[in-house]
Amino acid sequence: MKKTLFITLLLAIGLGGCGEKTKTKEYYMQPENAQELEAKVKECKNDPGGVGQAPNCINAIEAMVSKSMKTKDNSSIFD
Repeated sequence: MKKTLFITLLLAIGLGGCGEKTKTKEYYMQPENAQELEAKVKECKNDPGGVGQAPNCINAIEAMVSKSMKTKDNSSIFD
């Protein structure tokens, strides 16, 4: 029983590290990551029930919204 539990635990830990690294909203807002932001938002919108709920999707969509809310002088419309 202990051996089975140990093997299951090892598999869970091993598979847990296989996911995509989470990127922050600030990462996606950087100008040098604009293409990656567009690609991620497109990917997320095409599969809202699956990857659309992933942390990277949420961060990318929030970054896209924040970028669209900026004025020409780079301040938020809410400032």
